[in-house]
Amino acid sequence: MSKIMVAIIDIDNEEGYLEYQNTVLPMFEEMGIEVLAVDDSPKAIEGEVRNQRMVVIKFKDDEAFFAWYDSPEYKEILPIRLANSRGEVHLLEEQNLNF
Repeated sequence: MSKIMVAIIDIDNEEGYLEYQNTVLPMFEEMGIEVLAVDDSPKAIEGEVRNQRMVVIKFKDDEAFFAWYDSPEYKEILPIRLANSRGEVHLLEEQNLNF
């Protein structure tokens, strides 16, 4: 079953984070990972506006997620993200609800 990764990110150093972003986006493309949304100003429908970047990415399954997340290539750039931002990363199971 497909997995959806949701990241909620506070970027502390935009220039440093840009280095991470410019490396990870081509990595997604090469691995066939689908970026569904990236928004620096998400509109709050309920609750408070968070003023954080939100990222939604679709993976084929758990294996595809961990093949990326645990890859040597990602391990090499992860410290760049961690040094320049704070946030949360959640992995959700996609549901195909038939009503």
